[in-house]
Amino acid sequence: MKNKKVSITTAILLTAALTLGASTSIYASSASKVVQATSTDVKRTSAKLVAKGTKIQYTAVPTQSDGQSHDGRILTSTNAGDMLFYDQDGKAAFTLAKNLVPVSDFHDQRALVKDTTTQLYGYINTKGKLAIPCSYVEASSFSEGIAFVKKSKEDNGAFIAVSGKQVTTLERAYDSDFQFSNGLAVAYSANSGKMGYLNTGGDIIIPYKYDYARAFSEKAAVVQDSKGKYGYINPQGKVIISLQYQGAGDFSEGLAPVQNSKGLWGYINMKGKVVIPFQYASADSFSEGLAVVYNKQGKIGYINKQGKMAIVYTKYNKASGFNEGIAVVGVETKTSHTFGYMDTKGRLLTPLQYKQAYPFNEGVAIASTSDQAAVILSKS
Repeated sequence: MKNKKVSITTAILLTAALTLGASTSIYASSASKVVQATSTDVKRTSAKLVAKGTKIQYTAVPTQSDGQSHDGRILTSTNAGDMLFYDQDGKAAFTLAKNLVPVSDFHDQRALVKDTTTQLYGYINTKGKLAIPCSYVEASSFSEGIAFVKKSKEDNGAFIAVSGKQVTTLERAYDSDFQFSNGLAVAYSANSGKMGYLNTGGDIIIPYKYDYARAFSEKAAVVQDSKGKYGYINPQGKVIISLQYQGAGDFSEGLAPVQNSKGLWGYINMKGKVVIPFQYASADSFSEGLAVVYNKQGKIGYINKQGKMAIVYTKYNKASGFNEGIAVVGVETKTSHTFGYMDTKGRLLTPLQYKQAYPFNEGVAIASTSDQAAVILSKS
């Protein structure tokens, strides 16, 4: 989970060379060295997941999507390379005008689209109707009710509401992904190479002084100083946990994973107190009361917030955090990978039969059965 210095560039924005956001991994774990073994196999449970409707065309998760359902809509790429939205039953949610191409997942009931005739960007609603006209040369997804847009390459841009109304005019250009949390978005200074935070009023309120900075989570953000040490700041820019760690993860459910000088991971609370000792080779943030941890042999298990093993080390060598009571688990080798889903008791809900599997959200999950098809799973 150790963070790396990342430069936020304007290429993150939606331009002709579009790369908005990054697709999520088919597993949520940030550790890459995973080897698992167990003396007992996880047994199938009577609680099953079922496929909704028929198989859908699904070549791969689009780079602008996290592979999950948002506002009841799922962004997909067909065998022919066309982008479209499915509903949660695996049917086309709507038909867009021929000149409109989907660009991103839905956020705040709005999804980005591109007009292929004008090469400009706008936003549709969940019924596929154009809610904000395609009049922007650059645009971001909505977060916390606002999105960044530019009407020309010469202007500095502005923030708009989901209605399309302009709420803030930027007096200068910023290098940011404009994804807000706690009213702040990470921004990058091309001159100094440092990172700070931009507010929704268009001002840098936490100066460019960090070598690395992450989005806020539970009113705390991971930052890194010039010495390579990590700590946490609050939305006012005050250091609330000193920059002392070799690595750090986001706060979730009141706890955050941190790495000490010996390379071991443990968990701290919001006061910086170690509440789960440094003993893991790697560790992820908590989700639904459980967190993935790794021992020195690379084995995966899940602990509860008291640091007790809730799911013993399994045979899987890939695992995600829990979403809606279900986690993605799998076995990956140099030549193959197969994935399935597990409940919070460690019981396998599906066979390891999917080439890719994405986390549950809004009651459904997408799992690829081949390079060209997938199923939408729901709880039975």
